[in-house]
Amino acid sequence: MARILHRRAGMTLIELLVVVAIIGLLAVTVLPNVASTTENRRSREAARVASTFVARAQSRAIGRPEWAGVSFVRPPTNANATYAIDLYQSSVPQVYRGESTGSSVTIPQDSSNPLFNAGFKRSVTWSDGSPLLPAARNVTDGDLIRFNGSGPWYEIADRAASVQLRGANGFGSAAEMSGQTERNTPWPTLGVAQPFEILRQPVRSGQAFTIPDGRCVDLAWSGYGNSTYNRFMTPGTPISAVTVLFDATGRVRQIFTESTATDGSASSTRQTFAGPVFLLVGRVDRAANNPWANAGYDPADDSKGFNWQYGDSYWIGIDPASGIVKTAECMPIRAAIDVTNATALTAALSTSQQFIRSEITAGGR
Repeated sequence: MARILHRRAGMTLIELLVVVAIIGLLAVTVLPNVASTTENRRSREAARVASTFVARAQSRAIGRPEWAGVSFVRPPTNANATYAIDLYQSSVPQVYRGESTGSSVTIPQDSSNPLFNAGFKRSVTWSDGSPLLPAARNVTDGDLIRFNGSGPWYEIADRAASVQLRGANGFGSAAEMSGQTERNTPWPTLGVAQPFEILRQPVRSGQAFTIPDGRCVDLAWSGYGNSTYNRFMTPGTPISAVTVLFDATGRVRQIFTESTATDGSASSTRQTFAGPVFLLVGRVDRAANNPWANAGYDPADDSKGFNWQYGDSYWIGIDPASGIVKTAECMPIRAAIDVTNATALTAALSTSQQFIRSEITAGGR
């Protein structure tokens, strides 16, 4: 009986072209979605670890006599960056009351020390007769001081040689100087040695946690407020770090910003605020776009525009009353926004924060 031989047929050219067409179609339709999902996952993970870091700082502050929090620090090699990739645990040092139980400070009353000069400032002398405090105590301009354990806080100035009203030299909110006059300023008794306490600026501790995968906290768009949203940064204020401080009850107590000028000089500002605190987590390449000028929006290029326009960016919200930290994605805004138009920008940011504000209002996590 003869054997029947079966010859295996190969693919025809038409079949091969059909397979190639199917692969090409999948590449066009599926791969962008996969890439988009990857981008979203990376931003979501960055928001998760950043919010966990903030929540840990809030827990650490509870029950402590001094405030504690978290610092968001811009890259040290990029003085023009408006974003942070390094996160540090921070805390306010113990209140400084001098080198001994008898330490005191005196505000002299003489013709060379008028009641006020430019900046609402007066010179001081410490208990050892020196115009300055020990350098090892790291008391610096912008630290707060009050007398006799009560009354208002003043600011240290001129390397501890003077004290001045809060906000007089840019260290505090301008609102703190509103209505301030010679007649309503409760200065301590002049010419009398008085005990004092100094509240120093926060210091960072431990190693930095660096946000991975090209993600960052976009400081240019982060800020605080309810109906009125106030950004941490404004044109002409090159912020090098932002610190959010919690008190012993876990509430957000203060926002502390640091700036470094082009000449290397440093300054700091204690910001008074109201409403929730919002931190924007997104991509570094978008954060590099100039936040004071229109960056444009191109649906074919997701590096255009700003982080708050994209659904793969996230807002971290801190409830002002409880200090609870929450996260939510940005509401996508697929259109070019004129950031030089205050009304249009306010409406756009409100839309972008829609999810996180509803989380805070609803008490969600």
